[in-house]
Amino acid sequence: MKYQSVIWALAVLALGHITPLLAQQDEIKLEVVQPKITTVSAMRARRAPQIAAEEIVRLKLGTVVNAIGRSTNQDTVGGKTDYWYRVNLPQGETGWLFGGLLLDYTAPQRQQILRRIIEARLQAENTEFGDRQEIYNLASSSINEATDVNTRAEFELLKLLALGKWAQTFPNDWADKSSNREWSKAHAAELIPNEFGGGYNLRSELLWNLEAKYHKLRIADRIGWAAAENPQPSDCEGDEVCHFFVFSPAIKYLSLHPNGAHAAEALKNLNEMLTDEVIKVANSKGRNKNVVEQRTQLRKLLASLRLAVAKTSAVEKSDVVKKLQRVTSGR
Repeated sequence: MKYQSVIWALAVLALGHITPLLAQQDEIKLEVVQPKITTVSAMRARRAPQIAAEEIVRLKLGTVVNAIGRSTNQDTVGGKTDYWYRVNLPQGETGWLFGGLLLDYTAPQRQQILRRIIEARLQAENTEFGDRQEIYNLASSSINEATDVNTRAEFELLKLLALGKWAQTFPNDWADKSSNREWSKAHAAELIPNEFGGGYNLRSELLWNLEAKYHKLRIADRIGWAAAENPQPSDCEGDEVCHFFVFSPAIKYLSLHPNGAHAAEALKNLNEMLTDEVIKVANSKGRNKNVVEQRTQLRKLLASLRLAVAKTSAVEKSDVVKKLQRVTSGR
């Protein structure tokens, strides 16, 4: 019995020496420190290279860290396969970050990297209010870092797009709560409450003003299309004329960029919205006050569309021209 106890004690002692050795084998120290940058918001730094390990801290989107080691084996998290990296944390500790949520970072390429991160996060689905807030904050801070007018214009656009997406996750009734009044007050001039869909929408004039500011730059085309595509509160409920009004910003885009990158798409959308019913209303003779106001507004839009279509060389304009020829009133 005593002999078995001695054997057990020796085994435990041996494991005490082996376990640290095995732990060391989980990490390969990097010969050169590798700067990395986080690509998601609230990224968890853990005490060990595994998803179940204790969380140390959460890092903001766009945080730069120095990797000093990596795991020996790759892991798969959220459909991505990569190594874990041990990094120096801002608080002075070290922790592990999953490499699938990091990018290699170099200071000379900072603005390109930040743009890539923000663009990717704007395309991500199912992001929450806090996530979108970090995207907005990163885009805002990047504007001040921009070293040339083209880069600044890009980040100004990304900031507005981030605000628009962020606002969509901010329910209208939240503004009545004291904890959210500051947010809604700070952005009141930039947003429109969406009574039909909930949340808020970005005011399109902010994008149109940005397009005017940078109209001579190549990015103006993208800004103009973003303005044309920017969702606005509406409740058309099958009203075809209403839907045409909703899509009418594409006319302004086409006027400003008749041969732009999205001219064909704008013409296609307008052709779909320019239905027989819309043409019928434009040609109507009714004297009812509401009918007259709607018809007058519609005819103005169609006149603008004629001028815009005349400027473009896109082949998609032929179908629109044919429909416009059917509009006989108000010429």
